[in-house]
Amino acid sequence: MFELSEGTQILRADEIDLPTGEFSRIQFVTACFAPGGTPKDWLPFEENESNWASLTPEVQTRMVEQLKGAICGGKVREISLSFEPWGEDHFLSAEFDQGWAAILYNACDECGVALYSDRPDGLEDAPVDIGGQTPVPKMCAIEDLEKAARAVSCFLETGRLSPETTWAVNLEGDLPWRF
Repeated sequence: MFELSEGTQILRADEIDLPTGEFSRIQFVTACFAPGGTPKDWLPFEENESNWASLTPEVQTRMVEQLKGAICGGKVREISLSFEPWGEDHFLSAEFDQGWAAILYNACDECGVALYSDRPDGLEDAPVDIGGQTPVPKMCAIEDLEKAARAVSCFLETGRLSPETTWAVNLEGDLPWRF
């Protein structure tokens, strides 16, 4: 059974500090789609530094729109969006399975942040895992793929967490829930 871990707070998106300065926009993206689910204009990103930042705004806009459709259609398995050019620290990752999404923002050692849904049945396992193996409680997963698509696209387009979301934040760097 899950519970929120000690030190976890529920915060609005605007209460979470994100990077500013040189890397306040998304620089690096990786994505994995279901077979046949890759959007028409999605570029097969290599592990190149600043792969997203090197695209023109027009290409980015077209790709974001197609990504939202792929998320809503259940065609995305996972995606990672990083502020850093090499895709490591300060990233938002999302995993999708069986119509569910688990969305986490990782500021490395600073805090562990998960989208928080506050479901009444939130202590049960959601069908989606993190990394294919870490269980996610329903209280920190989302069954509304349109909302998940808006959260991912907002972060990708603006470098900010979606204002319609709340987040479980553990300031000690751990996941915001425990078994």
